[in-house]
Amino acid sequence: MANIRDVAREAGTSIATVSRILSNDYTFEVTSETRKKVLEAAKKLHYSVKTPKKAQRKIYLGCILALSAEKYSDPFFTSILSAAEEECVNHNALISIVRNYNELENITVLSELCSFGLSGLILMEKLPDEMLQQLKESIPHIVAIDIPCNEFNCIGFDNFESNLQVMNCLIDHGYRRIAYIGGDSPGVSFENSLRMVAYRDALFSNNIPFDPSIIYNCKWDLELCASYTEKLLSSEKLPDAIFAGSDTLASVILSLMHKKGLRCPEDIGVIGFNNISVSAHMVPALTTVDIPAKDIGVTAVRRLIDLISGKDDRIMKITFPTKIILRDSLRKISAG
Repeated sequence: MANIRDVAREAGTSIATVSRILSNDYTFEVTSETRKKVLEAAKKLHYSVKTPKKAQRKIYLGCILALSAEKYSDPFFTSILSAAEEECVNHNALISIVRNYNELENITVLSELCSFGLSGLILMEKLPDEMLQQLKESIPHIVAIDIPCNEFNCIGFDNFESNLQVMNCLIDHGYRRIAYIGGDSPGVSFENSLRMVAYRDALFSNNIPFDPSIIYNCKWDLELCASYTEKLLSSEKLPDAIFAGSDTLASVILSLMHKKGLRCPEDIGVIGFNNISVSAHMVPALTTVDIPAKDIGVTAVRRLIDLISGKDDRIMKITFPTKIILRDSLRKISAG
């Protein structure tokens, strides 16, 4: 029985060349004459040849990241994006363009995104209706991340319930004067966000007065967060605990507390949200809410591929559970 060395000798070329031609490696640059000689030699010697397959078309996807001061470096959103990119490899897909809401306000950037010929889009931010309509007209399939809607597949977590988990955790620890520093989203006022609704609901359910003077909308901006934290920590009546809208904001808060000589959790407890990888290594280790970012990113790509291929065109809402990760930044205190 002929082997690859025999084919190479018959074709008058190297074994490596024969191997790459017979394995249908179309990235291998070779003349059509050499390719023909190898295929004829293999046929003559009855060497098993793989039938060339039609190259699978690459699937190009886009992603609109949630608005943040850190743009593409926000650890939570980039962890979702990273998981999505890894899953794309399994489907001959590529996330070829990434933008955020601020960039799309530029009509040139929005037009560029719409003209890119994308097969699908991962949407991490709620967009104004007019902007979203333009995207829908240009991109056939959209999967939303943590955006309640009935029009698209929505993958994420129960935002209201997860924020109730935070508030109940703080209240169960004995905290009553709970400050909040966080942000809002385009099209949703800070006061009416699910997070603030959960915050007020938890206070009301436990007969704790709502104090707007310890609520700050820093718009996810780290410098603004630092400014508001400075103001909060300089007030005559300090909070018992601070609920940070993200672990990144919590890191700013902890740093300023340390500079002011305030101890966490002895003086003020701190809790974050989203359990980024560095949270366990903050000083003290940060109590936070774990959100399965990797599962969300992987599922978003799989749903897009099912939609693009026509395998499953159902509109689904896929909700992953969240959980509190208790660490050293909280302590049990006696309710006052």
